[in-house]
Amino acid sequence: MVFYNLKVIVQLKEDINYENTYEIISNYIANAMLNEEELKKMHHENCYKLYTFCSLYPFEKEGVYKKNSMYAFDIHYINMDFGLKLKQLLKLVKSKYFNLISTSIQANEYRKINKLISLTPAICTTNKNDYKIDGDLNLIKNRLIAGAEKKYFEIYNNKISCDFIKSIKQTNLKPIKLPYKNIHFLGNKFEIEIKEDEISQKLAFILLATGILEKNSQGYGFCKAR
Repeated sequence: MVFYNLKVIVQLKEDINYENTYEIISNYIANAMLNEEELKKMHHENCYKLYTFCSLYPFEKEGVYKKNSMYAFDIHYINMDFGLKLKQLLKLVKSKYFNLISTSIQANEYRKINKLISLTPAICTTNKNDYKIDGDLNLIKNRLIAGAEKKYFEIYNNKISCDFIKSIKQTNLKPIKLPYKNIHFLGNKFEIEIKEDEISQKLAFILLATGILEKNSQGYGFCKAR
């Protein structure tokens, strides 16, 4: 079991506010995918895309990434062919926000995960059809489990049922407001402690590779592992 990381290094053409990076990078990846028929079909389908990405780093404390400076972002994904295609297709996209400097791919082997820690805000649509979770960690836990099981089925064509979470903690004090098109998402960050059995570990590894909760292909729910 393995997932891949496509590291992208760019040089900014203008200053970019932190909260706008997700939409900018998401559009950059989407425009690349539109240049190849299989990835174009995948982009338009209502399905799990099985990739996610982080914001630009190193992080700027003032919340503004600087013109002419170089930054990186990482794309996690499961399918090797997807990454190899995307690596080439990104070179075809002319972004108004940055120039592509380099890309590189690294394979990440299956390993034990004690915790998943979200580096980008994670999005959860509530039963009220909004994003205000109001500290409801049972809702988050149930959605995490359901999402992981569905992704497992998408990858392995095998249905499983597994509560893989020992504990979950919300690490932000107030919701993180992020613009997308003509609306705003409200996101939150979590630390998720993982059980040690084999299926729990596999589900956690899938979430490390593809993101937690919703809108992963828009950069939300990107995690690191401890």
